[in-house]
Amino acid sequence: MKKLLASLLAVTMIASLALVGCGDSKEEGKGSGEEKNAIKSICFVTTNLGDKSFNDIANDGIVNSGKKLGLEYKTIEYGTDKSKMEPAFLDAAESFDMVFFSSGEQLELIQRHLEAGEFPDVKFVGFDIDPDKDPKYPNVFCITYAQNEGDFLAGALAMKISKTGVIGFVGGAEAPVINDFMVGYMEGALHARADGKVAIAFVGDYTNAPKAKEFALLQITTNKADVLHGVAGGAGLGVFEAATEHKGVWGIGVDADQRQFFVDSKPEIANVILTSMLKRNDIAIEDIVTRTYNGDTSDFGTIKKWGVEKEVTVLVENDYYKENTTEEQRAFVDECKKGIIDGSIKVSTGYGMDQDTLNALRNKVKA
Repeated sequence: MKKLLASLLAVTMIASLALVGCGDSKEEGKGSGEEKNAIKSICFVTTNLGDKSFNDIANDGIVNSGKKLGLEYKTIEYGTDKSKMEPAFLDAAESFDMVFFSSGEQLELIQRHLEAGEFPDVKFVGFDIDPDKDPKYPNVFCITYAQNEGDFLAGALAMKISKTGVIGFVGGAEAPVINDFMVGYMEGALHARADGKVAIAFVGDYTNAPKAKEFALLQITTNKADVLHGVAGGAGLGVFEAATEHKGVWGIGVDADQRQFFVDSKPEIANVILTSMLKRNDIAIEDIVTRTYNGDTSDFGTIKKWGVEKEVTVLVENDYYKENTTEEQRAFVDECKKGIIDGSIKVSTGYGMDQDTLNALRNKVKA
């Protein structure tokens, strides 16, 4: 009997060791499972895709990261009905290891749930967040873009190539982030030409392309603007449409390489887009996903500013841009870029700028 019990005990111990060995092997499998902070799934929650701008390029970052690292990935669209925003985020947080978002309102929503003790193990990443926001929680990382730096380059280029000395800016809503673009654009224009003028209009939203076109046409015909920059999401299409109706007028896109979006589907639109001021959501997303996947979570709990030096707010400098600008114009933009990086050019920000200062700048360039 004692021999039988000893034999059974030995078999049990061997089986236990075998099971432990199987567990170790599984952790070393696909997805870098041995890393303590490794992630297996990512999700981007947004209003809508199809803007050929900010949201689409963010979605590119999600797709590229998922495919590159073998992660489950998804973009959830909740549309324009804000009552659907919270359910969309809850769905994402319950199903994915890392959730991306892009507004202060969404950040506040997430923080309410974290305060209630929910989702402590989910990583939340907000991009394009106002710099005065506080992540508050160790599993939240926020990126604020220095779009003022990138739009300084856009304004400098626009004024450098303008034949009339008047350029246009069509914004979406008059919000801090759009003002940050506008301030950089105005200062870049003045850097290129001290007496340069900037015609400015706001659509009021990011979807009304016909209204954006109406404003752009007024800037062309009334103000004589010959380079127009749309910072209005999907509404920005109207700015390009206006440019197609007037020979010699250029458009500058925003967030993504907007010319590339239209090369095949609407070549007449593509042909008026000289360049775009990129806000490289794709680079930002791929950077943080890769580092988190490899166990580096040092950025979480912080907010960081990424701009020209990080190469996330820069101009597209493709062959089309080079074919339609002179060496002198491109060299001027390059010098501006170097100046921003080394600190010899200081670009003001629209964030926290008091209304009197903003109005004074707008009046200085008023067309």
